Amino acid sequence: MFRLRLRTVLLVVSLFVLVLPVAAVQVLRLYESALLRQTESELQGQAAFVAAFYRNAFRGPRTTAGGAYGNPRAANSDGPPETLDFAASPVHPPLPEAVEGPGPDAVARRIGAELAPTLADAVAKTRAQIRVVDPAGSVAATTGADDGLSLGHREEVQAALRGVGVSRLRSSPRADAAPVAAISRSAGLVVVVAEPIVLADRVIGAVTLWRTPPTILDALSNKWFLLLQATVLVVAVVFGIASFTARTLVLPIRRLAQDAERLSAGETDTFERRRHYRVREIAELADTVAAMAANLQWRAGYVRDLARHVSHEFKTPITAIQGAVEVLRDHFGDMSEAERTHFLDNVASDVERLDRLTQRLLELARADMSGASEEVTDVLDVARGLGNDAVEVAPGRAPARIDGSAAEAVLTHLVDNAFEHGATGVSVQATCAGEAVELRVDDDGEGVSEGNREHVFEPFFTTRRDRGGTGLGLAISQALVRNAGGTIELVPSERGASFRVSLRAASEEAA
Repeated sequence: MFRLRLRTVLLVVSLFVLVLPVAAVQVLRLYESALLRQTESELQGQAAFVAAFYRNAFRGPRTTAGGAYGNPRAANSDGPPETLDFAASPVHPPLPEAVEGPGPDAVARRIGAELAPTLADAVAKTRAQIRVVDPAGSVAATTGADDGLSLGHREEVQAALRGVGVSRLRSSPRADAAPVAAISRSAGLVVVVAEPIVLADRVIGAVTLWRTPPTILDALSNKWFLLLQATVLVVAVVFGIASFTARTLVLPIRRLAQDAERLSAGETDTFERRRHYRVREIAELADTVAAMAANLQWRAGYVRDLARHVSHEFKTPITAIQGAVEVLRDHFGDMSEAERTHFLDNVASDVERLDRLTQRLLELARADMSGASEEVTDVLDVARGLGNDAVEVAPGRAPARIDGSAAEAVLTHLVDNAFEHGATGVSVQATCAGEAVELRVDDDGEGVSEGNREHVFEPFFTTRRDRGGTGLGLAISQALVRNAGGTIELVPSERGASFRVSLRAASEEAA
């Protein structure tokens, strides 16, 4: 089952949260650039119209003049038209004021007088400032108060009089620090367009226009439905992010909290283990909690069974001691020396059994509380150190990760168990298989019957209770091996009993 990582979920959510404002800003930026290009296009269209009017008026009989009129058109004036863009186009200083000049020539003056009423009528609708200049840059027609002055010093006009149309962004001389300036980049700017008036490959004048482009707020003031759609989209995306986060993080964590509450209340049997989690870390946490619940359930059953067995094992010798004490108290004077000795020997035997049970129970408790150890122990060397000539240990080394005292206790219990069940010899061998060390302990004793094989590791299970057996040796060995990260099992054998102990291997260098 595919699962996301928690950091992936958080990254995705963070990216969505980041993308929303960034995307909104980018959309506004694109829209603002579109408004800028629209303004430029409108000014270029108006310039083309004025230039066409001027050319037609120039061809009339009233404007015919002898000789070559105007400026020669530059050879490189047919390049692609410039397109303004906030990201690429520089912002130039404000437009220079008009200066005194010689005034327009007679031809330009006549055409300007004819064009002026049209410009005055158009300015109310276009909101653009329009200036028409003669070949020397003097104003022949205007929508302002600079009639007769010179604009020849302006860079846009100079380019247009060479036959090159230009578009530029300039700062407005009335730019202020209004709040809209922080929102819209077009606030405080003007779009300047200058186009040549060309006739017969001669520049007979130029048209220059400028206007402030609309701001974002101006453009959106009549776009309330579009704003409503954008708001609904943003709310839907935010709701989707919240739902995704809730389903992948909040709800699973809440379920785990409820499971933890049930565990703390001791309800290990009702723990839900079939829930599916899409986030890997939460799934791992859920598996850990489930394992903890299973372990607690096993521990509860283990403690319950152990308490029952302890009660049973202690009850028998205690009852026998109580009976012997009562008989001695009531009939001590009437008993012979042999009878008193017999009862006292029984009491001593039962006390000795209780002492053995107590010692083994302490060993079992310590074994249950032991943890995995990173200590490296040569288990074959430990077997050789038992000091029993009847134990045959294979040559070589078998380094494993287990505490030395735990390894000694496991081997001691296995060897003692073998001799208690009639063995005359025990062999200990070890093999390394990948990341595990496999230890085999074989004996030639009476073995384990088929009916008892599945009970040999149960606490207090013994077939030698009448001879002092406590039934805790193998249970202690199993606890020590399990807590060391290994396993122990009784395996089939042709003769006697054979135990296989698997432990975590350690390298020869670590040993």
